[in-house]
Amino acid sequence: MEDERKEALLNNVEKEAEENEKKYRGCSRSCLLALQRHFSIGDSNTIKASTPLAAGIAFKGETCGALLAGIMALGLITATDDLEDQTALASTLGAGYKLYNRFVKEMGTSNCFEIQRKNLGRSYNLADPKEYEEFQREGGYNVCSKVVGQAARLTAQMILELREKIR
Repeated sequence: MEDERKEALLNNVEKEAEENEKKYRGCSRSCLLALQRHFSIGDSNTIKASTPLAAGIAFKGETCGALLAGIMALGLITATDDLEDQTALASTLGAGYKLYNRFVKEMGTSNCFEIQRKNLGRSYNLADPKEYEEFQREGGYNVCSKVVGQAARLTAQMILELREKIR
């Protein structure tokens, strides 16, 4: 893929993921939906399965849901239906490992609460209605939409790299 088209695709994936987060909420499904649309991977069940990964895994503030969605997307690209295929398993784990490291390099952490603290000055328990209101008031979704867009972009870059390797 030529550089100009590649950059346009990456920009579109990033922008769509950001807009999904602003419109639909849920970092994991917002990220995966953009990747799904641009790379023809997964289906509505995949989106549904990714939903509880948001807010650092079901409101727990642990691993960023957008990162987890990116790892899911890589699984859709690299894994096979053959559960005995150890080569595919290793390839899929390796791709997830690479994405995780790229994300941490970009964001400074993979932890949802830490990303919030870094960008908003504190973390918010999104399961608590009062803290959720504060999160929204303090621009939490503006911050999270940027993180979702970046996670989608990093994942899209890896998908393009993986597809180049198999050509």
